[in-house]
Amino acid sequence: MSLQLALSAALSGLRATQQQAALVSHNITNATTAGFVRKDLAVSTAISGGRGQGVRVDGVLRSVDEFLIRDARFEQSRYSAQETRASALADYATALGQPQDERSVSTALAKLQQSFSQLRNQADNEAARTAVVDSAESLVRRLHDTAAAAITVQNDAKARLRSSVDEVNRSLVRIGELNSAIATQKAKGAETGDLMDERDRLLDQVSNEIGIRTHTRETGEVVVMTRNGQTLLDRELPAGAQPLQFIDGDLLAGGKIISGNPDQDIQSGRIMGYVQTAHQDMPRALAQLDELAAGIIQQFEAAESEPGTTGLFVMAPGSGGPASRIAVNGDIRSNPWKVQSGVRAGAPLAPGDTTQIDRFLNAFSVTRSFGDPDLPSTATLGDYATGMVSTQQGYRTTAESEMKTRKISADALQSARLNRDGVNVDDEMQKLLLIEQSYGASAQVLQAAGRMLDTLLQIRN
Repeated sequence: MSLQLALSAALSGLRATQQQAALVSHNITNATTAGFVRKDLAVSTAISGGRGQGVRVDGVLRSVDEFLIRDARFEQSRYSAQETRASALADYATALGQPQDERSVSTALAKLQQSFSQLRNQADNEAARTAVVDSAESLVRRLHDTAAAAITVQNDAKARLRSSVDEVNRSLVRIGELNSAIATQKAKGAETGDLMDERDRLLDQVSNEIGIRTHTRETGEVVVMTRNGQTLLDRELPAGAQPLQFIDGDLLAGGKIISGNPDQDIQSGRIMGYVQTAHQDMPRALAQLDELAAGIIQQFEAAESEPGTTGLFVMAPGSGGPASRIAVNGDIRSNPWKVQSGVRAGAPLAPGDTTQIDRFLNAFSVTRSFGDPDLPSTATLGDYATGMVSTQQGYRTTAESEMKTRKISADALQSARLNRDGVNVDDEMQKLLLIEQSYGASAQVLQAAGRMLDTLLQIRN
Protein backbone atom coordinates (compact mmCIF):
# COMPACT_ATOMS: atom_id res chain seq x y z
CA MET A 1 0.00 0.00 0.00
CA SER A 2 1.39 3.41 -0.97
CA LEU A 3 1.65 6.18 1.58
CA GLN A 4 -0.86 8.23 -0.39
CA LEU A 5 -3.35 5.38 -0.28
CA ALA A 6 -2.75 4.88 3.44
CA LEU A 7 -3.31 8.56 4.12
CA SER A 8 -6.46 8.59 1.99
CA ALA A 9 -7.88 5.53 3.75
CA ALA A 10 -7.08 6.91 7.21
CA LEU A 11 -8.64 10.29 6.39
CA SER A 12 -11.80 8.62 5.07
CA GLY A 13 -11.96 6.60 8.28
CA LEU A 14 -11.63 9.74 10.39
CA ARG A 15 -14.40 11.46 8.43
CA ALA A 16 -16.68 8.44 8.76
CA THR A 17 -16.10 8.02 12.48
CA GLN A 18 -16.64 11.75 12.95
CA GLN A 19 -20.05 11.47 11.27
CA GLN A 20 -20.84 8.30 13.23
CA ALA A 21 -19.99 9.99 16.52
CA ALA A 22 -22.23 12.94 15.65
CA LEU A 23 -25.07 10.63 14.64
CA VAL A 24 -24.81 8.47 17.78
CA SER A 25 -24.72 11.61 19.93
CA HIS A 26 -27.84 12.81 18.13
CA ASN A 27 -29.52 9.47 18.89
CA ILE A 28 -28.63 9.64 22.58
CA THR A 29 -29.78 13.26 22.87
CA ASN A 30 -33.19 12.35 21.42
CA ALA A 31 -33.59 9.05 23.27
CA THR A 32 -36.63 10.37 25.15
CA THR A 33 -38.06 12.44 22.28
CA ALA A 34 -41.48 11.09 21.36
CA GLY A 35 -41.54 9.58 17.88
CA PHE A 36 -37.77 9.78 17.33
CA VAL A 37 -36.40 6.91 15.26
CA ARG A 38 -32.85 5.67 15.73
CA LYS A 39 -30.50 6.64 12.85
CA ASP A 40 -27.51 4.64 11.62
CA LEU A 41 -24.71 5.60 9.23
CA ALA A 42 -24.48 3.43 6.13
CA VAL A 43 -20.83 2.86 5.20
CA SER A 44 -19.10 0.65 2.66
CA THR A 45 -15.63 0.03 1.29
CA ALA A 46 -14.53 2.63 -1.23
CA ILE A 47 -12.99 0.90 -4.24
CA SER A 48 -11.19 2.55 -7.13
CA GLY A 49 -9.31 0.76 -9.85
CA GLY A 50 -9.94 -2.53 -8.14
CA ARG A 51 -8.23 -1.37 -4.98
CA GLY A 52 -9.65 -0.35 -1.61
CA GLN A 53 -9.61 3.40 -1.00
CA GLY A 54 -10.86 3.44 2.57
CA VAL A 55 -14.43 4.01 3.80
CA ARG A 56 -17.30 5.57 1.89
CA VAL A 57 -20.31 7.07 3.65
CA ASP A 58 -23.43 6.03 1.73
CA GLY A 59 -25.92 7.99 3.80
CA VAL A 60 -28.02 7.95 6.95
CA LEU A 61 -30.29 4.97 7.47
CA ARG A 62 -33.70 5.37 9.07
CA SER A 63 -34.91 1.81 9.17
CA VAL A 64 -38.52 1.33 10.30
CA ASP A 65 -41.03 -1.50 10.03
CA GLU A 66 -43.95 0.03 8.16
CA PHE A 67 -46.19 -2.94 8.90
CA LEU A 68 -45.49 -2.66 12.62
CA ILE A 69 -46.16 1.08 12.52
CA ARG A 70 -49.43 0.49 10.67
CA ASP A 71 -50.60 -2.11 13.18
CA ALA A 72 -49.51 -0.02 16.19
CA ARG A 73 -51.36 3.03 14.89
CA PHE A 74 -54.51 1.07 14.19
CA GLU A 75 -54.63 -0.55 17.64
CA GLN A 76 -53.88 2.75 19.35
CA SER A 77 -56.60 4.36 17.25
CA ARG A 78 -59.11 1.68 18.22
CA TYR A 79 -58.19 2.12 21.88
CA SER A 80 -58.64 5.91 21.61
CA ALA A 81 -62.12 5.42 20.14
CA GLN A 82 -63.17 3.02 22.86
CA GLU A 83 -61.66 5.14 25.64
CA THR A 84 -63.58 8.20 24.40
CA ARG A 85 -66.86 6.32 24.21
CA ALA A 86 -66.38 4.57 27.56
CA SER A 87 -65.64 7.89 29.25
CA ALA A 88 -68.83 9.46 27.88
CA LEU A 89 -70.96 6.46 28.86
CA ALA A 90 -69.44 6.53 32.34
CA ASP A 91 -70.35 10.21 32.74
CA TYR A 92 -73.96 9.50 31.82
CA ALA A 93 -74.11 6.30 33.89
CA THR A 94 -72.87 8.24 36.93
CA ALA A 95 -75.73 10.71 36.56
CA LEU A 96 -78.22 7.91 35.92
CA GLY A 97 -77.14 5.81 38.90
CA GLN A 98 -77.73 2.14 39.63
CA PRO A 99 -81.31 0.79 39.87
CA GLN A 100 -81.13 0.79 43.67
CA ASP A 101 -79.52 4.23 44.00
CA GLU A 102 -81.50 7.09 45.51
CA ARG A 103 -80.78 9.27 42.48
CA SER A 104 -81.98 6.75 39.87
CA VAL A 105 -85.22 7.19 37.95
CA SER A 106 -86.31 3.67 38.89
CA THR A 107 -85.99 4.50 42.61
CA ALA A 108 -87.95 7.75 42.18
CA LEU A 109 -90.74 5.84 40.39
CA ALA A 110 -90.78 3.17 43.10
CA LYS A 111 -91.07 5.86 45.77
CA LEU A 112 -94.08 7.36 44.02
CA GLN A 113 -95.74 3.95 44.01
CA GLN A 114 -94.89 3.52 47.69
CA SER A 115 -96.43 6.95 48.47
CA PHE A 116 -99.69 5.93 46.80
CA SER A 117 -99.69 2.65 48.76
CA GLN A 118 -99.30 4.57 52.02
CA LEU A 119 -102.03 6.99 50.96
CA ARG A 120 -104.40 4.08 50.35
CA ASN A 121 -104.11 3.14 54.01
CA GLN A 122 -104.86 6.71 55.15
CA ALA A 123 -106.77 8.30 52.29
CA ASP A 124 -107.95 11.32 54.28
CA ASN A 125 -104.50 12.12 55.69
CA GLU A 126 -103.25 15.49 54.41
CA ALA A 127 -99.60 14.64 55.04
CA ALA A 128 -99.93 11.43 53.01
CA ARG A 129 -101.44 13.38 50.11
CA THR A 130 -98.63 15.92 50.24
CA ALA A 131 -96.12 13.07 50.26
CA VAL A 132 -97.57 11.78 46.98
CA VAL A 133 -97.24 15.21 45.39
CA ASP A 134 -93.66 15.51 46.66
CA SER A 135 -92.81 12.08 45.26
CA ALA A 136 -94.30 13.04 41.91
CA GLU A 137 -92.24 16.25 41.89
CA SER A 138 -89.14 14.24 42.80
CA LEU A 139 -89.74 11.86 39.87
CA VAL A 140 -90.12 14.79 37.50
CA ARG A 141 -86.88 16.37 38.72
CA ARG A 142 -85.09 13.07 38.35
CA LEU A 143 -86.25 12.69 34.75
CA HIS A 144 -85.29 16.30 33.99
CA ASP A 145 -81.85 15.93 35.57
CA THR A 146 -81.12 12.64 33.82
CA ALA A 147 -82.21 14.01 30.44
CA ALA A 148 -80.10 17.13 31.04
CA ALA A 149 -77.10 14.91 31.84
CA ALA A 150 -77.54 13.02 28.56
CA ILE A 151 -77.82 16.29 26.63
CA THR A 152 -74.71 17.65 28.38
CA VAL A 153 -72.69 14.56 27.46
CA GLN A 154 -73.99 14.78 23.89
CA ASN A 155 -73.13 18.48 23.54
CA ASP A 156 -69.70 17.91 25.08
CA ALA A 157 -69.03 15.17 22.52
CA LYS A 158 -70.04 17.51 19.70
CA ALA A 159 -67.75 20.26 21.00
CA ARG A 160 -64.85 17.85 21.37
CA LEU A 161 -65.59 16.49 17.90
CA ARG A 162 -65.21 19.97 16.42
CA SER A 163 -61.91 20.47 18.26
CA SER A 164 -60.65 17.09 17.10
CA VAL A 165 -61.57 17.85 13.47
CA ASP A 166 -59.71 21.16 13.69
CA GLU A 167 -56.66 19.40 15.14
CA VAL A 168 -56.66 16.82 12.35
CA ASN A 169 -56.92 19.52 9.68
CA ARG A 170 -54.01 21.50 11.17
CA SER A 171 -51.89 18.35 11.32
CA LEU A 172 -52.70 17.44 7.71
CA VAL A 173 -51.65 20.89 6.52
CA ARG A 174 -48.32 20.50 8.32
CA ILE A 175 -47.86 16.96 6.95
CA GLY A 176 -48.36 18.38 3.46
CA GLU A 177 -45.61 20.92 4.11
CA LEU A 178 -43.29 18.18 5.36
CA ASN A 179 -44.10 16.09 2.28
CA SER A 180 -42.82 18.88 0.04
CA ALA A 181 -39.70 19.41 2.16
CA ILE A 182 -38.92 15.68 2.20
CA ALA A 183 -39.38 15.34 -1.55
CA THR A 184 -37.08 18.33 -2.16
CA GLN A 185 -34.39 17.07 0.21
CA LYS A 186 -34.57 13.57 -1.19
CA ALA A 187 -34.16 14.87 -4.74
CA LYS A 188 -30.97 16.66 -3.59
CA GLY A 189 -29.68 13.53 -1.88
CA ALA A 190 -29.86 15.26 1.50
CA GLU A 191 -30.75 13.58 4.80
CA THR A 192 -34.49 13.54 5.59
CA GLY A 193 -34.66 11.41 8.75
CA ASP A 194 -35.64 14.15 11.20
CA LEU A 195 -38.29 15.47 8.81
CA MET A 196 -39.74 11.97 8.54
CA ASP A 197 -39.74 11.66 12.34
CA GLU A 198 -41.79 14.85 12.64
CA ARG A 199 -44.16 13.63 9.95
CA ASP A 200 -44.61 10.28 11.66
CA ARG A 201 -45.36 12.02 14.96
CA LEU A 202 -48.09 14.00 13.23
CA LEU A 203 -49.46 10.88 11.54
CA ASP A 204 -49.57 9.21 14.96
CA GLN A 205 -51.57 12.17 16.27
CA VAL A 206 -53.95 12.07 13.31
CA SER A 207 -54.51 8.31 13.71
CA ASN A 208 -55.35 8.89 17.38
CA GLU A 209 -58.12 11.21 16.24
CA ILE A 210 -59.39 9.24 13.22
CA GLY A 211 -58.54 5.91 11.64
CA ILE A 212 -56.25 6.38 8.63
CA ARG A 213 -54.42 4.47 5.92
CA THR A 214 -51.18 5.76 4.40
CA HIS A 215 -49.26 5.17 1.19
CA THR A 216 -45.73 6.45 0.52
CA ARG A 217 -44.79 7.52 -3.00
CA GLU A 218 -41.35 7.04 -4.54
CA THR A 219 -40.69 10.75 -3.98
CA GLY A 220 -41.04 10.20 -0.23
CA GLU A 221 -44.42 11.94 0.01
CA VAL A 222 -47.16 10.21 1.99
CA VAL A 223 -50.80 10.00 0.95
CA VAL A 224 -53.32 9.94 3.82
CA MET A 225 -56.80 8.38 3.57
CA THR A 226 -59.53 7.45 6.00
CA ARG A 227 -59.98 3.76 6.78
CA ASN A 228 -62.75 3.49 4.19
CA GLY A 229 -60.64 5.13 1.47
CA GLN A 230 -61.67 8.82 1.52
CA THR A 231 -58.61 10.91 0.62
CA LEU A 232 -57.52 13.41 3.26
CA LEU A 233 -54.12 14.39 1.82
CA ASP A 234 -52.52 13.71 -1.55
CA ARG A 235 -50.76 17.03 -2.16
CA GLU A 236 -49.65 20.06 -0.17
CA LEU A 237 -52.64 21.82 1.35
CA PRO A 238 -53.09 25.59 1.69
CA ALA A 239 -53.20 27.10 5.17
CA GLY A 240 -56.64 26.69 6.72
CA ALA A 241 -57.62 23.79 4.46
CA GLN A 242 -60.35 21.47 5.78
CA PRO A 243 -60.01 17.93 4.47
CA LEU A 244 -62.42 17.02 7.29
CA GLN A 245 -65.56 19.15 7.56
CA PHE A 246 -68.24 19.39 10.23
CA ILE A 247 -71.42 20.71 8.63
CA ASP A 248 -74.89 20.76 10.23
CA GLY A 249 -73.89 18.09 12.71
CA ASP A 250 -72.48 15.77 10.04
CA LEU A 251 -68.80 14.87 9.56
CA LEU A 252 -67.61 14.85 5.95
CA ALA A 253 -64.41 13.56 4.35
CA GLY A 254 -63.87 14.05 0.65
CA GLY A 255 -67.40 15.39 0.41
CA LYS A 256 -68.90 12.16 1.80
CA ILE A 257 -70.75 12.01 5.11
CA ILE A 258 -68.90 9.56 7.34
CA SER A 259 -70.69 10.17 10.62
CA GLY A 260 -73.84 8.30 9.63
CA ASN A 261 -72.16 4.90 9.86
CA PRO A 262 -69.04 5.38 12.02
CA ASP A 263 -68.32 1.65 12.46
CA GLN A 264 -67.87 1.33 8.69
CA ASP A 265 -66.76 4.78 7.54
CA ILE A 266 -64.55 5.93 10.44
CA GLN A 267 -63.71 2.66 12.24
CA SER A 268 -61.38 4.06 14.91
CA GLY A 269 -59.98 7.15 16.64
CA ARG A 270 -61.40 9.65 19.12
CA ILE A 271 -63.60 11.11 16.39
CA MET A 272 -65.36 7.77 16.11
CA GLY A 273 -65.95 7.79 19.87
CA TYR A 274 -67.35 11.32 19.75
CA VAL A 275 -69.62 10.48 16.80
CA GLN A 276 -70.91 7.35 18.52
CA THR A 277 -71.62 9.33 21.67
CA ALA A 278 -73.31 12.25 19.91
CA HIS A 279 -75.17 10.33 17.20
CA GLN A 280 -75.90 6.96 18.80
CA ASP A 281 -75.38 6.54 22.54
CA MET A 282 -76.93 9.73 23.90
CA PRO A 283 -79.83 9.84 21.40
CA ARG A 284 -80.59 6.26 22.45
CA ALA A 285 -80.43 7.23 26.14
CA LEU A 286 -82.75 10.19 25.55
CA ALA A 287 -85.16 8.02 23.54
CA GLN A 288 -85.37 5.54 26.42
CA LEU A 289 -86.00 8.33 28.92
CA ASP A 290 -88.61 9.87 26.64
CA GLU A 291 -90.40 6.53 26.29
CA LEU A 292 -90.52 6.18 30.06
CA ALA A 293 -91.74 9.78 30.59
CA ALA A 294 -94.37 9.43 27.86
CA GLY A 295 -95.48 6.14 29.40
CA ILE A 296 -95.86 7.75 32.82
CA ILE A 297 -97.95 10.59 31.42
CA GLN A 298 -100.18 8.23 29.43
CA GLN A 299 -100.63 5.68 32.21
CA PHE A 300 -101.82 8.31 34.67
CA GLU A 301 -104.09 9.89 32.08
CA ALA A 302 -105.67 6.46 31.55
CA ALA A 303 -106.02 6.06 35.33
CA GLU A 304 -108.37 9.04 35.57
CA SER A 305 -112.07 8.33 35.98
CA GLU A 306 -112.69 10.44 32.88
CA PRO A 307 -110.53 8.97 30.07
CA GLY A 308 -108.96 11.47 27.67
CA THR A 309 -108.44 14.14 30.31
CA THR A 310 -105.11 15.32 31.67
CA GLY A 311 -103.74 13.27 34.51
CA LEU A 312 -101.26 13.56 37.34
CA PHE A 313 -98.47 14.39 34.87
CA VAL A 314 -98.55 16.69 31.85
CA MET A 315 -96.20 17.94 29.12
CA ALA A 316 -94.98 21.45 29.87
CA PRO A 317 -94.43 23.94 27.00
CA GLY A 318 -90.93 24.20 25.60
CA SER A 319 -88.40 22.28 23.55
CA GLY A 320 -87.12 18.78 24.08
CA GLY A 321 -88.72 15.40 24.53
CA PRO A 322 -91.11 14.15 27.21
CA ALA A 323 -88.30 13.48 29.70
CA SER A 324 -87.29 17.16 29.54
CA ARG A 325 -90.85 18.55 29.59
CA ILE A 326 -92.80 16.28 31.91
CA ALA A 327 -94.35 18.17 34.83
CA VAL A 328 -96.75 17.58 37.69
CA ASN A 329 -100.23 18.84 36.85
CA GLY A 330 -100.75 22.30 38.33
CA ASP A 331 -104.17 21.29 39.69
CA ILE A 332 -102.52 18.62 41.81
CA ARG A 333 -99.90 21.01 43.19
CA SER A 334 -102.53 23.51 44.32
CA ASN A 335 -105.07 20.86 45.40
CA PRO A 336 -103.25 17.86 46.91
CA TRP A 337 -106.62 16.23 47.75
CA LYS A 338 -106.94 15.41 44.05
CA VAL A 339 -104.40 12.58 44.40
CA GLN A 340 -107.27 10.80 46.20
CA SER A 341 -110.19 12.05 44.09
CA GLY A 342 -108.65 12.50 40.63
CA VAL A 343 -107.48 15.54 38.69
CA ARG A 344 -110.92 16.33 37.23
CA ALA A 345 -112.84 15.78 40.44
CA GLY A 346 -114.95 18.78 41.43
CA ALA A 347 -114.81 17.90 45.13
CA PRO A 348 -112.98 15.50 47.44
CA LEU A 349 -114.29 11.94 47.66
CA ALA A 350 -115.66 10.69 50.88
CA PRO A 351 -113.05 9.97 53.57
CA GLY A 352 -111.73 6.47 53.15
CA ASP A 353 -112.81 6.19 49.50
CA THR A 354 -109.81 4.60 47.72
CA THR A 355 -111.42 4.08 44.31
CA GLN A 356 -109.22 6.60 42.50
CA ILE A 357 -106.14 5.68 44.49
CA ASP A 358 -106.58 2.07 43.36
CA ARG A 359 -106.77 3.29 39.76
CA PHE A 360 -103.52 5.20 40.25
CA LEU A 361 -101.84 2.18 41.82
CA ASN A 362 -103.05 0.05 38.93
CA ALA A 363 -101.09 2.33 36.59
CA PHE A 364 -97.90 0.89 38.08
CA SER A 365 -98.88 -2.76 37.48
CA VAL A 366 -100.37 -2.52 33.98
CA THR A 367 -98.02 -3.58 31.18
CA ARG A 368 -97.62 -1.36 28.14
CA SER A 369 -95.67 -1.47 24.88
CA PHE A 370 -92.25 0.12 24.50
CA GLY A 371 -90.26 0.55 21.30
CA ASP A 372 -86.58 0.34 22.34
CA PRO A 373 -84.94 -2.76 20.79
CA ASP A 374 -82.57 -3.23 23.75
CA LEU A 375 -85.41 -3.33 26.31
CA PRO A 376 -88.51 -5.52 26.73
CA SER A 377 -91.23 -4.71 24.20
CA THR A 378 -93.87 -4.89 26.96
CA ALA A 379 -93.32 -4.10 30.62
CA THR A 380 -94.70 -2.21 33.59
CA LEU A 381 -93.40 1.29 34.18
CA GLY A 382 -91.24 0.10 37.08
CA ASP A 383 -89.77 -2.83 35.15
CA TYR A 384 -89.02 -0.63 32.17
CA ALA A 385 -87.33 1.99 34.39
CA THR A 386 -85.22 -0.65 36.14
CA GLY A 387 -84.36 -2.31 32.84
CA MET A 388 -83.42 1.03 31.29
CA VAL A 389 -81.01 1.87 34.12
CA SER A 390 -79.49 -1.62 34.11
CA THR A 391 -79.10 -1.58 30.33
CA GLN A 392 -77.31 1.77 30.36
CA GLN A 393 -74.97 0.50 33.06
CA GLY A 394 -74.40 -2.54 30.87
CA TYR A 395 -73.41 -0.32 27.94
CA ARG A 396 -70.85 1.37 30.18
CA THR A 397 -69.45 -1.92 31.54
CA THR A 398 -69.13 -3.43 28.06
CA ALA A 399 -67.41 -0.32 26.71
CA GLU A 400 -64.93 -0.23 29.60
CA SER A 401 -64.15 -3.93 29.22
CA GLU A 402 -63.46 -3.51 25.50
CA MET A 403 -61.37 -0.42 26.24
CA LYS A 404 -59.12 -2.44 28.58
CA THR A 405 -58.71 -5.13 25.94
CA ARG A 406 -57.77 -2.55 23.32
CA LYS A 407 -55.32 -0.95 25.75
CA ILE A 408 -53.41 -4.20 26.24
CA SER A 409 -53.11 -4.75 22.49
CA ALA A 410 -52.14 -1.13 21.78
CA ASP A 411 -49.50 -1.07 24.52
CA ALA A 412 -47.95 -4.33 23.28
CA LEU A 413 -47.58 -3.02 19.73
CA GLN A 414 -46.34 0.40 20.87
CA SER A 415 -43.72 -1.34 23.01
CA ALA A 416 -42.65 -3.51 20.07
CA ARG A 417 -42.38 -0.43 17.88
CA LEU A 418 -40.32 1.44 20.47
CA ASN A 419 -37.99 -1.52 21.01
CA ARG A 420 -37.37 -1.85 17.29
CA ASP A 421 -37.15 1.77 16.17
CA GLY A 422 -36.34 3.64 19.36
CA VAL A 423 -32.99 4.45 20.95
CA ASN A 424 -31.32 2.07 23.40
CA VAL A 425 -28.87 4.31 25.24
CA ASP A 426 -26.68 1.37 26.36
CA ASP A 427 -26.29 0.18 22.77
CA GLU A 428 -25.46 3.69 21.60
CA MET A 429 -22.83 4.10 24.32
CA GLN A 430 -21.17 0.86 23.20
CA LYS A 431 -21.17 2.20 19.66
CA LEU A 432 -19.33 5.29 20.91
CA LEU A 433 -16.63 3.08 22.39
CA LEU A 434 -16.19 1.28 19.08
CA ILE A 435 -16.16 4.61 17.25
CA GLU A 436 -13.46 5.84 19.63
CA GLN A 437 -11.35 2.77 18.90
CA SER A 438 -11.85 3.18 15.16
CA TYR A 439 -10.98 6.85 15.36
CA GLY A 440 -7.83 6.02 17.33
CA ALA A 441 -6.77 3.40 14.79
CA SER A 442 -7.20 5.82 11.88
CA ALA A 443 -5.26 8.46 13.80
CA GLN A 444 -2.40 6.01 14.39
CA VAL A 445 -2.27 5.23 10.69
CA LEU A 446 -1.94 8.94 9.97
CA GLN A 447 0.80 9.27 12.59
CA ALA A 448 2.67 6.26 11.19
CA ALA A 449 2.37 7.60 7.66
CA GLY A 450 3.61 10.98 8.85
CA ARG A 451 6.68 9.41 10.48
CA MET A 452 7.40 7.46 7.31
CA LEU A 453 7.22 10.64 5.22
CA ASP A 454 9.54 12.40 7.62
CA THR A 455 12.01 9.52 7.36
CA LEU A 456 11.85 9.53 3.56
CA LEU A 457 12.46 13.24 3.44
CA GLN A 458 15.46 12.88 5.74
CA ILE A 459 16.90 10.13 3.55
CA ARG A 460 16.41 12.23 0.43
CA ASN A 461 18.20 15.15 2.03
